[in-house]
Amino acid sequence: MGEPLPGMSSGLGDAALRVRQLVAVFAPDRQLPGPITLGDSPLLIGREPSAALVLEDVDVSRRHAEVRYDGIADAWVIRDCGSRNGLWVDGVRVGRAPLVHGTVVKVGRTLLVAVDALVAAGRQLRSETQALRGHSVAMQQVRGEIATLASQRIPLLVLGETGVGKELVARDLHERSGRSGPFVPVSCASIPSGLSDGEPFGQTVGVFTSAVASRQGLFGQARGGTLFLDEIGELSAAVQSKLLRALAMGEVHPVRSAQPAQGDVQVIAATHRDLAEDVASGGFRADLYSRLAGWVLRVPPLRERREDIIDLAHAVLERWRGGKLALSVSAAEALLLHDWPFNVRELEHAIETAAVRAEGDAIIRCHYLPPSIGDRARPHQGLQLRDVRSGELAKGTESLRGKVPEVAGRGRR
Repeated sequence: MGEPLPGMSSGLGDAALRVRQLVAVFAPDRQLPGPITLGDSPLLIGREPSAALVLEDVDVSRRHAEVRYDGIADAWVIRDCGSRNGLWVDGVRVGRAPLVHGTVVKVGRTLLVAVDALVAAGRQLRSETQALRGHSVAMQQVRGEIATLASQRIPLLVLGETGVGKELVARDLHERSGRSGPFVPVSCASIPSGLSDGEPFGQTVGVFTSAVASRQGLFGQARGGTLFLDEIGELSAAVQSKLLRALAMGEVHPVRSAQPAQGDVQVIAATHRDLAEDVASGGFRADLYSRLAGWVLRVPPLRERREDIIDLAHAVLERWRGGKLALSVSAAEALLLHDWPFNVRELEHAIETAAVRAEGDAIIRCHYLPPSIGDRARPHQGLQLRDVRSGELAKGTESLRGKVPEVAGRGRR
């Protein structure tokens, strides 16, 4: 079931389609059924062949749980149908609870994630690649935008939190573009202020005490290819001015050089900052922002695409020990419940740490994970929320990762 919603950023059209789904992300045998889309009719989850979501898990009851729309709460709600092992939502055993985007559900030893999938009108969806993994609609949309931009000469601004993979996006676009020149990444935060003019644009002999030879600078190195300016919001005002000229005129002026150098360079900038806010406060040039943001691509944080977490963890384990390590259900649940402030980078480090601690064991168990993650799944053991009536959904589930205040806004509007 889908509904038209207000448009999204990045120039991708004026409307979007929202589809709510329940996605299986973990099962002991890794045999996962396809997602189910929530609609007006009640949906049964269990081992019964007639169930909407059939789970081949011996710890799942024949009629384990049911999902239906609750008009009073204006939300989809999941309830326990008297299962022998209970229904767990966000680490708490419940009788009944709302399903909002990112809700983690455990039935037996199978883990599900509730997803609000937003599909913008005209936006392409692309399957998973080695560089940019994830089956979520959010990542499919990112890959679709890259495919659209690959053949275009449009300045790109990539926005996203630390660790989401902004450089991977830039590299993937460069490889797809067919440009013959190199991919040159640079951290703008690392350019020394004293040498900031010479570093990006080159210099001639004698400009500085240490300038004993001419050098191309970053634009020269990237000629015919792609210059990736990471953390563009950290550039000094002086370098912002020179970069603006390079983008506006298609040329750069090496320091103390009378001749401009032509800049056949695709520029991709990235930042974790809110550049529009920096422009409003005077910290970043508005004219440079307008040049860089020919197209704005937002890479979603991991907490907004929890359905990708287990697949990403398995990919790390495949690289680490050739897939010979498996996740326990408690470890998988802990990964899903963590909010990942440092995103994919943090996930990779957590799985690598757990793999080292699991030396001699074939299973990644919860206590092998870093304490900040592994402890997340344990405090709720023994807690129960047996029944939450329709009018008390928000009050009764307030502890579920702070999601309940969103229930009214996450209904069928």
